[in-house]
Amino acid sequence: MKLDTHVHTSPGSRCSQMSVDSYLEVLRELEVTVACVTNHGDMGDYDEIVSRAPAGISFIPGVEISSTEGDFLVYSTDLDYLRSLEAAQPLPDRNSRPDETAVIWAHPFAGASGGLSMGEEYLSSVALRVDGIEVYNGNWPDAEASRLARRIADTYGLAELGGSDTHRLESLYRCWTEIPDIDEPAGLIRAIRDRTTKAILPTPSL
Repeated sequence: MKLDTHVHTSPGSRCSQMSVDSYLEVLRELEVTVACVTNHGDMGDYDEIVSRAPAGISFIPGVEISSTEGDFLVYSTDLDYLRSLEAAQPLPDRNSRPDETAVIWAHPFAGASGGLSMGEEYLSSVALRVDGIEVYNGNWPDAEASRLARRIADTYGLAELGGSDTHRLESLYRCWTEIPDIDEPAGLIRAIRDRTTKAILPTPSL
């Protein structure tokens, strides 16, 4: 199944221009059955979306956190844990996370913390603390960045994901993650841990 694993809505993410209403409407039109919400350290939009979602659509809760080591998507079945995370904070240690939690390194070579010249020691220190990595990100369509992200996935046994990182309705599914059919949040976490995810970028391909 096709899952956009990196989505920002408004007002949960102040940088987003995609309202909860418009997100729900496009999901209805596309007949989506499972969708993600990954705002910046905020679960308010997720709560509203779940309360208003039509029957037949399940939502996977997540947050994006920013740290000096980069940006990370955190998915968990433990909503209290997700609510405890802040938009800017250190990458949580593996031992401090609930069991059914997965952490994805988002756009590792983009932004202030990124860069294609990052050393192997730094890459290793982060890769060993995450479960997956974004090979494709809709806001950073760079072929070299994607090649390096895939190498990190192969080297450190990480799941490969693709997410639009959308802040606007028209940007949904610019790239996505292909996974076995799921109907609840734990399914995505299992797929990440089992490395049964596949990052997809529509043509033209990187």
